[in-house]
Amino acid sequence: MTRLACAVAVASLGFAAPGFAAVVSGTVTTGEGAPVPLAQVSLSNAELKRATTVYADERGHYRVEGLLPGHYHLRIRRIGYGDVEEGALQLDGTTQLERAVVLRALPKSLWIHDLPASDWYAGAKFSSPALGAQFAIQCLMCHQQGSSTTRMWRSEQDWHGIFDLMHEFGAVMTQQLYDEAPKVLNAAWDMRRRPLGSFPDHPAVLDPAAAGVVIDEWEVGEQTSFLHDGALGRDGRLYAVDWIGDKLYRLDPRTNEVKAWAVPTEGLRKGGVLGVLAERGRRYTHHTPTVAPHSIQVAPDGKLWMTLSTGRGLASFDPVTETFRTFDQPARAKYAHTLRFDAKGDIWYTVSLTNHVARFRPSTGKFELYDLPTRNWRQWLGARFMGFFIWIANAFNVKGQTVVSDPEITPVPYGLDVAPDGRVWFSQFNNRRLGVITPASGEIEMIDTPFPAPRRFRIDSKGVLWVPSYYDGKFYRFDPVTRKFREFRVPTGPGDMVYALAIDWRDDSIWLCGTNSDTVMHFDPRTETFRTYLLPDKVSFTRELEVDREGNLWTTTSNLPYYQMEGGHGKVVRLSFRPRAAG
Repeated sequence: MTRLACAVAVASLGFAAPGFAAVVSGTVTTGEGAPVPLAQVSLSNAELKRATTVYADERGHYRVEGLLPGHYHLRIRRIGYGDVEEGALQLDGTTQLERAVVLRALPKSLWIHDLPASDWYAGAKFSSPALGAQFAIQCLMCHQQGSSTTRMWRSEQDWHGIFDLMHEFGAVMTQQLYDEAPKVLNAAWDMRRRPLGSFPDHPAVLDPAAAGVVIDEWEVGEQTSFLHDGALGRDGRLYAVDWIGDKLYRLDPRTNEVKAWAVPTEGLRKGGVLGVLAERGRRYTHHTPTVAPHSIQVAPDGKLWMTLSTGRGLASFDPVTETFRTFDQPARAKYAHTLRFDAKGDIWYTVSLTNHVARFRPSTGKFELYDLPTRNWRQWLGARFMGFFIWIANAFNVKGQTVVSDPEITPVPYGLDVAPDGRVWFSQFNNRRLGVITPASGEIEMIDTPFPAPRRFRIDSKGVLWVPSYYDGKFYRFDPVTRKFREFRVPTGPGDMVYALAIDWRDDSIWLCGTNSDTVMHFDPRTETFRTYLLPDKVSFTRELEVDREGNLWTTTSNLPYYQMEGGHGKVVRLSFRPRAAG
């Protein structure tokens, strides 16, 4: 039966009716009968391409409800124990299945290999914080470091070959880092040199709060799809952009139906406006995008808008008529990045390669570019002449052959948000800076950050900025009135990376991506407490988060390359919470 046929059949049975949903429950214990709290119990349906995961409570009890009829695969997993799996479970609408599962404890020397990448990467000790930050910015940009497929001992020559390959993805590093990184990484990955005591006895990613969560995952797109960002539409469906495949996907979580549309490529060649410079490691990703849809948001009128990073600017999608329109930004702007809406419905977005923030008024179809300040003449030259450099590269088929270069040659405008007072804030990822634009006057003010790599930040209802630093497991609160920063450390440790965060508008609490730890984390600013939720799959690389009106959290997983992810497929993920865990 096809996935769509399954969805239709389930709908005809009365999807919401409890009498037509199966339940699997039971206990997870050790061989001695002791409970195994926080064991993940996952049931996956290959026909629907959907999996549901719950955690065993402190007594080892679990209960998975609302399972649709079909064939299921059961997996029980907890760090410190061997996995238990059972296939070919046939569930119908009346199944009440009980499974008592016994897990076998593993010695620490074995179970450390099940720890998330962050615990391994924490052992990468560079000679200075500046080099550590440079490596995080350049070498954890699109994928984890410390996962099972990356933590391999390699010769210096092999490491340099990998670094130079990553130059095709835009990575650059100093000669000092190029020389030092192979030794640092080999020391972190080599168990003959790294003491067992350097790993935690009690994994930080296991939090008792997780016993109250239900995690649903859907495989969306093709295996090579790169679901960069997602957004919840007014219709309750999740829309996700495929950066590699030039597609827009829509998931209906009520029926599990997925629909895809090709994003218009505007007659451009592969690589889009960047041409040869966007032919990024085809032997690595197996595909080069044309317009590379990157960021997606919902407009006040319900339409979806997306940045086309290697295209000519923006595209809109009407979910009612299922039609696209494209809008060409000024030609000197290259690489449209992260977009947000202001209170008037105007679009503001960062333009990463040419150091701009752009404003687009859908009501008039007009663009306005803001040339952002740079730190030095090299950055100014690189930003202003980027179009010429791209033309030269394509006219003469020129590409750099080595990753060694100035890592701060471009400021890289990255995150952006609109404050309650209407001012537009942005970050410069490579420049340790925040900036703010006053739309009425066009004035731009720059503020240095006391930390590297400010990435995708958000602004709460009081106008306070919450800014992730993509280095050392930290994020910051910035008060625009006092101009003071306050540091917070995530519980998953210094090897984690916070790519993005989101605000729960019900209470101004914060959700954070644990991008190198396979987690999402909730932070309550009132009590300064965290809740950590380990996602079911290893190498769950997250880039954007959204909280719906019920308080459910949504994200997508999109490690590049896709085959490093467990299961080899990007997913849409929803975390929902039982009443006892709400708050």
